Amino acid sequence: MNAAIFPRLERHPIVGEPPFPPVLHEGGTQFLAVSGTLTDRFLVTYRGEASRLRELVPAPFVLDEHRGYGFLSVCAVEIAGMGVEGTPSFLRFDNREFLYRLGVRFRGEATFLTLRSDVSSRALALLGRHFSHYRPNLGQVSLLRDGPRLRMEGTTPDGVGDAVLEVDRDAPSLNDSVFEDDAHAAEFLLGMAFSADVVRGRVRVQPIDHAPWEPRFVRTRLARFAFVDALERRLGTRLELDGTLAVRDVPHVWRAARWS
Repeated sequence: MNAAIFPRLERHPIVGEPPFPPVLHEGGTQFLAVSGTLTDRFLVTYRGEASRLRELVPAPFVLDEHRGYGFLSVCAVEIAGMGVEGTPSFLRFDNREFLYRLGVRFRGEATFLTLRSDVSSRALALLGRHFSHYRPNLGQVSLLRDGPRLRMEGTTPDGVGDAVLEVDRDAPSLNDSVFEDDAHAAEFLLGMAFSADVVRGRVRVQPIDHAPWEPRFVRTRLARFAFVDALERRLGTRLELDGTLAVRDVPHVWRAARWS
């Protein structure tokens, strides 16, 4: 890999750790649809003992399990042309993001609960505090491309969201996933039709529409996430890398959230 394009990562001191269980500060209610195109999206998934990951799940959700494991994923994504659905291009912005999510079920349907989100867009960090249950925090997030290889790096004020990911889209995965193949993993980990949140015991859901995609496992050359490391220590159990699913150039619409 070209060292000039992909500089050596400087370690950043971790000055804090996530509370345990993570405190989900009350998120906002998104009352307008938002759209954008995911230019690159990598879902880096860690599996852990279901009995331990259940400690992170607030009622009324239940942990989504497979073969005795629960799944914590890091969604490393770049979104182009993000903005309120129907608005012109000059009112839109680009965003790069590390989003940490836990696979859960609500009324038997698969969904996910966001534990933390670090974004590069100041607009999203500001508006998201009031209108999104993803609770975005402003950080410095960069994405560098060198042919099929990509490096995404993030630094955050508290150090808890510091992250680096390197993938090779053209190389097969070397991870020993508990899923049978790409399609099975994608159905379980990416097949959700909505995201979810809980506020004072009430559940809020947000439908998500997207164009057809074909997620596939790609090689994870480097994955280092301070938030995942901290949760591993707090849980007292190992979170093992299961694999990285990649998609490209997929238009999305995040619909208005509603109470359920």
